[in-house]
Amino acid sequence: MPAHKADDLVIPAQLICFVSSFLCLIQSLFIHGPVTEVLVRIKDASFITGTSLVSIKLVRDGWEMAGAGFIILTIGWGVLFTASDNLGHQSGFNSLASAFYFIAPAMILMTFYKPFKLYIKILLLINITPFLVSLAFKIADIKGDSIIYLSVINILFMHIVSVIWSIHLFGEHRKQKQSA
Repeated sequence: MPAHKADDLVIPAQLICFVSSFLCLIQSLFIHGPVTEVLVRIKDASFITGTSLVSIKLVRDGWEMAGAGFIILTIGWGVLFTASDNLGHQSGFNSLASAFYFIAPAMILMTFYKPFKLYIKILLLINITPFLVSLAFKIADIKGDSIIYLSVINILFMHIVSVIWSIHLFGEHRKQKQSA
């Protein structure tokens, strides 16, 4: 399948993944109990799928550095996914904080995607800060509940940014289709 034809599937699919992930996150903040765990798993699986889709599109289009950033973000999100299994235990708190080691280089590499608007690149870089604070809390051995609270903020901000970049990619794709 030629790249432009594949984009007709990949670009809408990544948008659906990031919006679905964001909506599951919002629902999980208000719904409690066993349903929350299912929503969190769906949220994470959707986010990982979306980042994987964007990475293949960017690499195929010659944006290897940015594509690598999305691949690293996929790995980092896997760390967060695993951390949620161990919340309430020290290993879970450590994993939440350790996501920084993947998120920071991922966000930096993603800024290499030249078509991203400046405000998206700034949001990507700002996105590193809450994860860095989580890591600092871990190093300072601050109570695990603080890391969980901060992680919710980290993840919410990441989802907002992901919806913004996915809408940008979708709009960019539509403009390319219309000009072709």
